[in-house]
Amino acid sequence: MDKKSLDKNSSIEWLKSGKILIHPTESIWGFGCDAFNVSAVNKIFEIKKRDKQKNLILLSNSIESIEKELCFLSNDDKKFLSKYWPGPYTFLIKYNKNIPAHLKNESNKIALRVSNHLPVRTLLDGFSGFMVSTSVNISGQRNINDLDEILNYFEYDELAYYDESLGSNNKPSQIIDLESKAIIRA
Repeated sequence: MDKKSLDKNSSIEWLKSGKILIHPTESIWGFGCDAFNVSAVNKIFEIKKRDKQKNLILLSNSIESIEKELCFLSNDDKKFLSKYWPGPYTFLIKYNKNIPAHLKNESNKIALRVSNHLPVRTLLDGFSGFMVSTSVNISGQRNINDLDEILNYFEYDELAYYDESLGSNNKPSQIIDLESKAIIRA
C-alpha cells in the first residue's frame, strides 16, 4: 500500500477527489470522506465491514452550515448547541428532506459534530463541505490509534492520512440526542 502523508491542502484535494482520508480527531484517528460522495461513503462501510444501517458521524465547520444544508434548527436548538460546539460533542439531529438518500436512516436523525480540534477545523474550513468521520477499526472491534498499525492493517490503495496531531481527549466524542437531551454514548 502506498502510505501517503498529506498536508492540509493535499488532504482537502484528496477528500474532494472522493478518496478516504485517515484524520486526527479530538481523541482518535478517524476514517473520513466527502459525506455527499456515495461511492466514498460506501467505501468506508466496506473498509470497516460496517452494517449500512449504522449511522455515521458527519463533521461540519459550523452550526450555520448544518442548518443551511441538513437540519432545521430552532433558535433554542442553536442556543443549546452553541454551548457545546465547537467541541467534542456529537448530536443526533432530525434531518431535513434535502439530505442525500445514502445518509438517511430509520431514525430520521443524523449524527453531527462541529469539532474544536484545530487540524479538523482547518481541514473543514478549506473543504467547505461535510466530512464523514468514523473510528479507524473494523466495526465492533477496538479502535486502532497507532498510525503505523493503521497504515499496515488497512489494505486499500486510495487511503492517505492527514499528517497532524491527535487531540488530547482520552475517549471518543459524547453522543447526545438533541431532541430528548439523552446521552447515547458517554
